[in-house]
Amino acid sequence: MKIKDLCQMTVCLSLLIVCSKLSINIGIIALTLQTFAVAIISYLLKWKKSLIVFLAYIIMGLAGIPVFSNGGGIFYVFEPSFGYIIGFALSCFIIGLNGKNKIFYYLRGILGLLLIDIVGMIYMYFILAFHVGKSDITAIYILQIGFIPFILKDLISVIIASFIGLRLEPIFNEYGNYNKEVESINEKNVTTMWYSFFAICLTCKEILYLV
Repeated sequence: MKIKDLCQMTVCLSLLIVCSKLSINIGIIALTLQTFAVAIISYLLKWKKSLIVFLAYIIMGLAGIPVFSNGGGIFYVFEPSFGYIIGFALSCFIIGLNGKNKIFYYLRGILGLLLIDIVGMIYMYFILAFHVGKSDITAIYILQIGFIPFILKDLISVIIASFIGLRLEPIFNEYGNYNKEVESINEKNVTTMWYSFFAICLTCKEILYLV
């Protein structure tokens, strides 16, 4: 793992957390900027590194650090919106593909958004039907509360993220490409950096509790 990679992933994780906390509760699902963050992270980091970011985000939230839009904790898996968070991690396999074609670039974002919504709505259905115990759940109801209110905002977010990603990706990936002998770090330094990362996470936890 390179210093540049760790720095990039830490910055992107911070962006995702901030966009998650900028939320407006309009029902079961909160209105957030998460879709924008997920798209831009996947575009810039590609699928391998962005997957690490999304998994770190999920682990932090389930560990009790309130990085999700409505808090955190292991029981957050019973929230109807948790399926969308799972969708974040899956969408990077589509959005984070390599390719310079502009049409394909935008298409990846839209397909990734659809994957997030499909996974999120399926998860929401099972939570409402089997955990909450609603017996009158229909596909139309799920679309009304988990798709229709957000689709316009999400499409605009993905298009803006695609526009920014096309222009920012070359700069983002060029940053830190210095001598490989200087860039390579040994196992001890990696361990130290991970301890520092978790210290930052704990600090963020305390800050978020005060917000």
